[in-house]
Amino acid sequence: MNIMNKIKYIFILLFVANSVKAQEPKPVSGFSLEDAINYALENNANIKKAQNNVLKAKKKVWETTSMGFPQIDGTASYQKFIEQPVQLLPAKIFNPHAQPGTYKPVKFGTEQNMKWSATLKQLIFSGSYLVGLQSSRTYKKISENAAVKTKQKVKEAVVNAYGNALLTEESIKILQKNIKTVEQNLFEVKQMHQNGLVEETDVEQLQITLANLKNQVDYMQRMKNVSYEMLNFTLGKKTDDELVLTDTIESLKEKGMQLNLLSSDFNVDNNIDFQISKNQLKAKKLQIKYEKSKALPTIAAFVNYGKNAYNNDFKFFDNNQAWYEQSLFGININIPIFSSLGRTARVKQAKLEFENAQIDISEKEKQLRLQFNKMKNEYEHSFKNYEIAKDNLKLAEKIENKEVIKFKEGVGNSFQLNQARMQLYQSQQQYLQSIIDIINKKIALENILGEQ
Repeated sequence: MNIMNKIKYIFILLFVANSVKAQEPKPVSGFSLEDAINYALENNANIKKAQNNVLKAKKKVWETTSMGFPQIDGTASYQKFIEQPVQLLPAKIFNPHAQPGTYKPVKFGTEQNMKWSATLKQLIFSGSYLVGLQSSRTYKKISENAAVKTKQKVKEAVVNAYGNALLTEESIKILQKNIKTVEQNLFEVKQMHQNGLVEETDVEQLQITLANLKNQVDYMQRMKNVSYEMLNFTLGKKTDDELVLTDTIESLKEKGMQLNLLSSDFNVDNNIDFQISKNQLKAKKLQIKYEKSKALPTIAAFVNYGKNAYNNDFKFFDNNQAWYEQSLFGININIPIFSSLGRTARVKQAKLEFENAQIDISEKEKQLRLQFNKMKNEYEHSFKNYEIAKDNLKLAEKIENKEVIKFKEGVGNSFQLNQARMQLYQSQQQYLQSIIDIINKKIALENILGEQ
C-alpha cells in the first residue's frame, strides 16, 4: 500500500469513527430526589447568588477593617504657566534715582514646575469606625443566614418540582391504562349494540368517556414537559436537558412518612427566620451605638513627604535637575461640639427602631410557633388523607368492577357505569396527590424545624 492510499485509508477511518460517535445517544442524567437536591444546591442560580452575597459580605468586613490600618496616598502634578503672574515692586529697588511712587513689573519663579508627594495616614481613634466594624460582621452573619434560607427554599422547590414531574408521569400511566380499559369496553358494547342488547346511547356514553380520557392524556403530556422543564430550571440545568427520575412516587412516600418528625420539639433558635430576626435586632442596637459615637472625637495622624522641581524648560527628568525635599508630620483632631440637637434626634430615632425590632422578634417567635403547630398538624393529617385515599381507591375500583359486570349482564346502565368510572378516576388522582402532599408537608416541616 503506497503512502497516498494509507492517507486515504486513515481519513476514511476517522470519518467513520466520527459518524459513529455522532450517532451515539447523549448520556441522560439519572436523578434520585436526593441527587436532585444535591445538584441544585451546587448549581441553582439563586444558590450561586447567595454564595456571592456571602463573599461580598466578607469583603465588606475587610473593607471596613482596612480603614483602621495605615493608608498611603500619592500625588504628582506638573504645571506650566502660559503667562507668568506679574508682581509690582517699587522702582527704587532697582534704580535709586527712580521717581517715588513708581513700580517695576517683575516675574517670580520659573515657567514650569513639577512636584510629587506621598502621605501616610493612620486612624488613631474613631468611635464610628469601631461600631462600623461590628456592624459589618453582623451584616456578614445576616448574609450567611440568607444563604441558608435560600438553600431551604431551593430544596423545597426541588422536592415540589420532582414530585410534580412524577405525578404527571403516573397520571399519564393511569390514564393510558384507563383508555385501554374503556376501548375494550367500547368494542364489547358496540358488539352488544349490533346484537340489540344495549341502546346506542350506551355506545355514545363510552365514546364521550374515551374522548375525555384521550384529551386528558394529551393535556398531561404537555404538563409533563412543563414539569420537567421546571425541574431542570430549579436544578440549574438547561430546560431542555433530558432527565431520568430514579425515584418513584411509592419510594418517595416511604421516605416522606417519618413519624419521628411528629415528636420533634420546636426550638425557635434553630429556625433560620428567627436567626435572621435576631441579627437584625443586633444591627438595630449597633445603629444606636453608631449614632452615639458621632459625638466622640476622631483622631488621626499623618506624615507627608515630597519633592518639588522648577525649570523654565521641561528638563525634569534630566540628571542635573534639582529637586527640593519637603516633609511634614501632623495630627488631626475632629471634635463635634454642637449639632443643634440633630445627633440627639438621630439617636432617638435609632432607639425607636430598636424597640420596633424587639416587638418584631417577639411577634416572630409567636408566629413561628403557630406555624410549626399548623405544619405539624398538616403533616400528620397528610398521613390520614393518604390512608383514606388508598381505601377510597380500592372501593372505587371495586365499585367500578361491579358496575362493569352488572352492565355486561344487562342489569346495570351506562349512566351508573360512567358515574362509577368518574369516581374511580377522581380517586386515582386523589391517591397520587395524597402522596405528593406527604412529601411537600415533610420538607416544609423540616425547614421550619431548621433541619439541614
